Amino acid sequence: WLFIAFSIAVSILSFSAQSSSDGIPTIAGKVISPVLSDSMEPTFYKGDIILSTKLTDAEKERLNVGDIITFKVDLDDDGNADINTHRIAEVIKDEESGYVQYKTKGDNNNDTVDNYTVATADVISLWVEGENLRLPGLGNVIDFLLKPTGFLICIVLPLIVFFIFEIVMFVRKLIEVKNSDKKQITAADEELIKQKAIEEYLRSQKAAASAADAPAEEPPAEAPPAEEAPVEEATVEEAPAEEAPTEEAPAEEAPVEEAPAEEAPAEGEDE
Repeated sequence: WLFIAFSIAVSILSFSAQSSSDGIPTIAGKVISPVLSDSMEPTFYKGDIILSTKLTDAEKERLNVGDIITFKVDLDDDGNADINTHRIAEVIKDEESGYVQYKTKGDNNNDTVDNYTVATADVISLWVEGENLRLPGLGNVIDFLLKPTGFLICIVLPLIVFFIFEIVMFVRKLIEVKNSDKKQITAADEELIKQKAIEEYLRSQKAAASAADAPAEEPPAEAPPAEEAPVEEATVEEAPAEEAPTEEAPAEEAPVEEAPAEEAPAEGEDE
């Protein structure tokens, strides 16, 4: 997370430098510039970072001898503007036009070598001792990081590696969570499992014994079928009882058949 915070800070500086018209990072009115030479020793040392105050166009024309300014100048005659910091040694002002220039000189320069005449349009910021900061030893690092090659090597590639590492750790954690139930069983866990198995076996045996004794205790529950049996028998027995008189009917008709026997003597008497 410290690396991410550092990467974000450098990214902000890089984008700030690219969006600035001066080509130098500016945050909250403070210009962040590296010291690239030893021309200002002992005030600044090569490799330092200084935070100076950005100037408006009006302020750029009111500078004085002894002020330390950061300005744009072609240091190596390649046609590109570089950033440099020197002290103002002389103010040159055209009385007729009011045009102002500043002759600058490094504190460590005893001659005119590396001393420059700067137009007000090229002045960027003002550094005041006691009001502005100097960060020793960070100039070369920041200068390298602000270049495309340094930004790619020190920021982009490490961030890619970092996010790949985070993805791998996330996948490993996910697999670990899924396999959490498959952890190795210790001797204590195995003994506990055996004990639980024995208790479960005894519990099942007791349940089986209770189930075996259950039929002997349940005859009263079968009483309703026993009560229904007489109902069925009564129905069966009543049918023949009603048919019995029907079979005895011929026995009652027997006297009717004996009537001719009584009339026989009468016929004999007539004869």
